[in-house]
Amino acid sequence: MKKLLTVALIAALVSSLGSSTVLAESNSPLSPVEDTLLSSDKLNDLNDKSSSNVLDLSAVESCFSMAKDILKNYYERIDLGTEQSVKGTFTDDTKLLAHNLSEYVEKKMNTKHFVVEAANAQKENYVLTFNLLSSEVTKEGILLTISTEASFNYVGMEVQSGFGEVSNVVFTYTDTGLTMSDWYMPDDYYDEFVRGSLDHSSNLTMNSISESSNIAEKQTELEKKITDYFSVNRELPVEMTSTDGVEATNQVITPLATLASLNKTAIANYAKNNKAKDSPASGGSNVSYYDFSQISGNWDCTNFVSHALLAGGAIPYDTNGSGISSKGWYYRSLSNRSSSWSGVPNLHDFLVNNTTKGPAGSATTYSTFKYNPNSGYPYAIGDILQFYLSGSYNNWRHSTIITEYYETNTALVLGALVTGRSGKGSYNNNQKAEEVYPGDSKRVIKLSGYYK
Repeated sequence: MKKLLTVALIAALVSSLGSSTVLAESNSPLSPVEDTLLSSDKLNDLNDKSSSNVLDLSAVESCFSMAKDILKNYYERIDLGTEQSVKGTFTDDTKLLAHNLSEYVEKKMNTKHFVVEAANAQKENYVLTFNLLSSEVTKEGILLTISTEASFNYVGMEVQSGFGEVSNVVFTYTDTGLTMSDWYMPDDYYDEFVRGSLDHSSNLTMNSISESSNIAEKQTELEKKITDYFSVNRELPVEMTSTDGVEATNQVITPLATLASLNKTAIANYAKNNKAKDSPASGGSNVSYYDFSQISGNWDCTNFVSHALLAGGAIPYDTNGSGISSKGWYYRSLSNRSSSWSGVPNLHDFLVNNTTKGPAGSATTYSTFKYNPNSGYPYAIGDILQFYLSGSYNNWRHSTIITEYYETNTALVLGALVTGRSGKGSYNNNQKAEEVYPGDSKRVIKLSGYYK
């Protein structure tokens, strides 16, 4: 008997839902379907596989729908302080969370909401968007990678702000159905401090949160650290001290080196225009853009800043080295580049010590400041702001560009809004510096120009 392999059956043979983009592509026109003769056994086998895959697809969609509700409640609790959603309290709304995960998330939300209040980072015009980046169905459960984009205004401010974050979510099969058993955010300071930097280029280990014995202790440690940090009013200016170190003070200008001006407006505009792109544009100088977050255990933030410097007119300092060089500032390929191109502390060390070729600057601790028309600004839009992460990481962790100022509750006292990119779906957009890696050190690299 002649059977037709229909378009619907072909679509059902997809093994699992990959991403929202792939799902959209499945609606695109297909080439004409030809008649295909199938034996009854083969047709039954295809139908069995089709049914299984349709069930997988349905389960992924159900998990994504549940995850969106949980994520929405999570972010609104932190940023808006809403005690309950339409469905009730957070606890009522997240009975699908495993007990240990629910306790972890509850403490996390409380700490992060404290930061919002302490940093006077209350938000309005708050809009959340979720996108399913990838999924995998296993015998144990379903793994989803979801991006969340938030758009908002800080209360009393007209400038548009926001962020992008990525969540790796695990649903496992239990006697009562699917339960969210793990939820890790690879670019979130809280998860990084408490749980360490898990390999975010591969799938989560099932129930990995239950395998960590010191999570409660690390949560308490971080909560105390942040509370101590905000025990003083972070909106009040303090003296910004140099962090350049002894080495920088001993540098002598290379003969014939000429310091030219950077276009800091162009630096800031590059950051604003590219932070949320899956594939950011090259900053210039024929340097291709490679996303360093594709490398296991790496992030893209400092590479992104390096391209912003190119957009501002900086020229690379290629020392003609081989492999990963500790000298200069350049990117030729993934296997031939300087460590300063993509490393947070490495870029700082290059900039504050460079007197030969390429961009240069000086570093100070970050603080708000009281504007004085006679003395100007201690840092400018287009300068760099870096963030430290203590705990197991214990190093300078994140590089961003200062893209706006904001006025604090104290007249004429200003602070920095920063923009940066950590990877696909993960970015800062005019976020208050006090909200980023709270509780740890921050430093400004004030760019003085670039050497030709």
